[in-house]
Amino acid sequence: MNIESTIDFLKEIEKFKTCERTCQTTSIGRAESDAEHSWHLAVFLVLLETEFENIDFAKLLKLALIHDLPEVYAGDTNPYRGDTTNKEENEKNAAEKLFAILPDPAANKLSSLFEEYLKQESLESQIVKSADKLMPLIQNLCTNDHHSSYRKLNVEYPEVLKYMGKYFSGGVLEKFYGSLLSEAQQKGVFSASDVKA
Repeated sequence: MNIESTIDFLKEIEKFKTCERTCQTTSIGRAESDAEHSWHLAVFLVLLETEFENIDFAKLLKLALIHDLPEVYAGDTNPYRGDTTNKEENEKNAAEKLFAILPDPAANKLSSLFEEYLKQESLESQIVKSADKLMPLIQNLCTNDHHSSYRKLNVEYPEVLKYMGKYFSGGVLEKFYGSLLSEAQQKGVFSASDVKA
């Protein structure tokens, strides 16, 4: 292992802690960071470990921890109101730049994991993607009394259904989706126009 380049990489990804998302934390006025989001996602997946069969759980956690790392350079893009036109290309370029700080085989390992996440062909990558989509619902339920990113961006319930529905097709994550969506709808997390199911 190359000690110096590993330290350089760890210094660079410290910036991940400062990559702000649209969601806020329970500390009023403070945005959630990508690092906090990825940690929260990884803990969620740890809690679900016994719900999945025939998966590589170590890979699942690795994917959760690195899936947004390229946002160190690319920044976070809100799927409802952000410019998603070149999102994947921007994140690929950012990943290439970021992982190049490391020597092989570490750079190849992280690049391969990130590419797997983007392709969405493996069961592990699909589970992480689906769980990832639930985290803003959880975060907004935590902060609903003082902040909702859905209300801030005027995102209505039907728009959330249209965007989120494709990521859930049975299993425990769809049950979480139904439960979180119902609670968010009841508590007024979404923009108020039309919140009928």
